Amino acid sequence: MTYSRPDSLSDALDLIARQHHQVVAGGTDIYAATTAPVLQGSVLDITAIQELRGISQTAEGWRIGGATTWTDIINEKLPAAFDGLKLCAREIGSRQIQNAATLAGNLCNASPAADGVPVLLTLEASVELCSQAATRTLPLADFLTGPRQTVLRDDELLSAIVVPETGARGRSGFIK
Repeated sequence: MTYSRPDSLSDALDLIARQHHQVVAGGTDIYAATTAPVLQGSVLDITAIQELRGISQTAEGWRIGGATTWTDIINEKLPAAFDGLKLCAREIGSRQIQNAATLAGNLCNASPAADGVPVLLTLEASVELCSQAATRTLPLADFLTGPRQTVLRDDELLSAIVVPETGARGRSGFIK
């Protein structure tokens, strides 16, 4: 097993362009798996890449970095339309899980029980997928293709979740 922890997005994209890597940020699903050994081959830890963290308002809406944790969502001042996402974040595991688990991990895992998916769908969210060759943006509904299946390519990272201004209007809630 090889382990890499780049500190820039370009370095991470260079690594996955050359060789398939299992991408890990929070790792809460991987490390909790009960089957042996879950981490095999090349592992790419993206936790040191600041470009993948944080929440910002843009001219088009809101951009949530792929390595943004559920705790980051809880603590961020966001419009009322994100109340459902904040309530959802509080229901994701324990506080320790919320501190480590990321939105991108929740989406890339593509679990049928992923709490973030329905809330992000109501916000009309898209995902930003980047590789060395290009960056593409897809509606979240098109990114998820089935249980534990996405359209993410081996040379891509989910760099951000994008919520358009129209999706960020109104109010939302979440009950589990």
